[in-house]
Amino acid sequence: MIVIRNLLLAWTLALSACAPSIMPPVRTAGGDSCGGSVGQGGVPVLAWHGFAENPRPGEGNLTESWVRYDETLRFLADQGFRSVFPEDARLPGTDGGRQVILTFDDGRKEQLRAAEMLERHGFRGIFFVIPRRTRPDSDPQFLNSDDVARLARAGHRVSAHGYEHRSLPATGTEVAGSLVRSPGTIARNGGDDRLDFAFPFGHYTPEIADAIGRAYRHLHTVNPGYWDGRSALLPRMLIMSDVDLSTFTEYLLGGAAYAPVLRPLTPDGAVAGTATFVAEAPLPADAQVFAISADAEGRSYVGHPLGENLRVSGDTVTVDLAAHMARYHGPGRGVISYAIVSRRCGGMRYLSPGIMHWIRDPAMPLQPVPTPVRPETVVPRS
Repeated sequence: MIVIRNLLLAWTLALSACAPSIMPPVRTAGGDSCGGSVGQGGVPVLAWHGFAENPRPGEGNLTESWVRYDETLRFLADQGFRSVFPEDARLPGTDGGRQVILTFDDGRKEQLRAAEMLERHGFRGIFFVIPRRTRPDSDPQFLNSDDVARLARAGHRVSAHGYEHRSLPATGTEVAGSLVRSPGTIARNGGDDRLDFAFPFGHYTPEIADAIGRAYRHLHTVNPGYWDGRSALLPRMLIMSDVDLSTFTEYLLGGAAYAPVLRPLTPDGAVAGTATFVAEAPLPADAQVFAISADAEGRSYVGHPLGENLRVSGDTVTVDLAAHMARYHGPGRGVISYAIVSRRCGGMRYLSPGIMHWIRDPAMPLQPVPTPVRPETVVPRS
């Protein structure tokens, strides 16, 4: 493992530790202001996995019902949303109107039906397939090479979701496969080979993101939030069957108001017991961690107050992630995908971009985690 990680480090550029200049006023975490309006809004990004008529509990919360999926598509159409690919997106503040990026992970067979339903509304999506599973002799539950070609002909984008769908930080061969084998496998079937990539389980480190970013233009995470139109890392809201659709409709309508006031200094994807930000406006008193990672009660998309785990010194804000995770997420959780948010000004306001941090070294195996827990919240064994 040490050899693999050293190879990755040698493969990537050194991350810059420099940050742009900071505005001088003192920032406090106890202010009542929601902060000044900066930026030009953001683009919402949705991600689906499996589908079923009536999802059973054993299928997990990433299997959506066809009824709810149809309801979501109708909502998008009724609200005047247009589906776009990342390179075509325009922010709301630049007359982009209502745009959304629609993505699908794991390349399951039922996503052909999902694609047909998109097409009825004039939408197109990005389908992230597992390249190794597209071979003719692979599991029939997954899209094969003919299916990939059909999606491409219909105007959808087919891109890579790793190579074998293993956690990149834990498996060096998955990194190599994603860089060397996935593009050719996708391209041979008419898919997109170099524009988009979705991290398996949403797992990455700064070094891995840099390496994968040399081969692909847009890197899709599972961090909550809006895309700023510039970052190589795109946040995505995972559609979960046990989360009320109002969470996602509120998110879709909130893109125009996206104006984060916390700029991360700790690298996204780093092992970080604490995370540091620069505050470009006073923070509201109700600042909280809004995580896609399931808490100790098995709930995703739930906000927990920062309280004593938030420290402010001038315009530097520090969040004690390890203490926050220990309190609200329980033992065994090694990674969190989250954003700092507020509800003070009506609705959900994202004070920070979506971020992922490891609480423990992702290359080290963890002890078994007590239930309830969801796969995307646990560091897999090497």
